[in-house]
Amino acid sequence: MFNNIHDFTSQSYDSIKYILNSEIRLNILLELTQKPSNVEDLQKILKKQETNILRSLRELEELNLIEKNNNKKYSLTSSGYLACRNLEVFIENWMVSDKFNKYWNTHILNSIPIQFSRYLYLWKDATLINADSISYAKTLEIFKEKISNQKNLRIILPIFSKYHMEAIINSLENNDGYLELITSKNIYDKILESEFSDKFKKLKENDQIKTYITDDDIHQIFYTIVDDCALLTLFYNDGIYDDSSILVDEKKENALIHKIIFEDYKKHLQKEIQLI
Repeated sequence: MFNNIHDFTSQSYDSIKYILNSEIRLNILLELTQKPSNVEDLQKILKKQETNILRSLRELEELNLIEKNNNKKYSLTSSGYLACRNLEVFIENWMVSDKFNKYWNTHILNSIPIQFSRYLYLWKDATLINADSISYAKTLEIFKEKISNQKNLRIILPIFSKYHMEAIINSLENNDGYLELITSKNIYDKILESEFSDKFKKLKENDQIKTYITDDDIHQIFYTIVDDCALLTLFYNDGIYDDSSILVDEKKENALIHKIIFEDYKKHLQKEIQLI
């Protein structure tokens, strides 16, 4: 991971600057991810003058991001392909940032896992659901609904809530389910001191719960992953947990990446995590 801009080589920085500073260069690269194209093809698609396209193609060739084939069509080099894929992720992450701008700006983000922010694009088709005066418990109802019939749960749990714990316990009991739980020692102790203690211990004895405990309070993110969706709630900027809004990603093809994020998070916490 780069700690600051000085970790980049001069060549890497120049390449990124070259691409992002030009709409034509960026669009050429993104277009070439679809298929090789000649100058005429690019001119029709981008609706730019031929001289501007030729100049941009020449600049991208000099950066070894594209190459000209014998049939006079341009295609991405291997370096260009990798650069484009990462640019697409960057653009999609930016779009998600903009789409839910108000939500992000009213919640704490500087303590969420870096693994999550890198994959922000996963939430581009997500739905932001807000409670209202008629249904103030809407987010809890969504949580209960989405986990109620699931056999596999992965949860980063930063709070103790009897309503959420009840939903989790019921799901595990009713579906003979399995839970991987990351939480803090503080929250874990509250679970064991609660009315759910006996059921929680029994589920652990039955190998239905694997718990990863950190000494300190974990990142301020309530992240739930099941086989066909992911749920996210955050904390307000004043540190209070926000139970009035929930992001729901129901795109099934994202499920595997959400699971990878969870596994990466466990590895990130490896030095301070304790398996109980």
